[in-house]
Amino acid sequence: MIGITPLILIILPLLFQLTFGTISLFRPVLFRFKTICVTNIILQIVFVITAFTIVSYNFSRYFDQHPDSPRCGMPILGLMIVSLILTVAVIVVILIQFLIKRCNNKKAKI
Repeated sequence: MIGITPLILIILPLLFQLTFGTISLFRPVLFRFKTICVTNIILQIVFVITAFTIVSYNFSRYFDQHPDSPRCGMPILGLMIVSLILTVAVIVVILIQFLIKRCNNKKAKI
């Protein structure tokens, strides 16, 4: 009923942060770390809103086709919890990458 698209949308910013954040740590010429972090936080917010819109549309379409079925909002609550956990994961990954970058900068100065 929900489909896999909302889950993929919510996971994408974490994957982008892991790949492009790591690239920016070792090759700062290609991407700036600050730009990648801000972009991924904004993408997380936009993708979560888009995922909730898709889930809401799918639920309304399903309940229009099956009017006698009981209405339950637990999948939306589950999507909320998953999006909250992945948002925290993105922030933790950003913090870890920032600490690695700061440690590398200190070693380079010495």
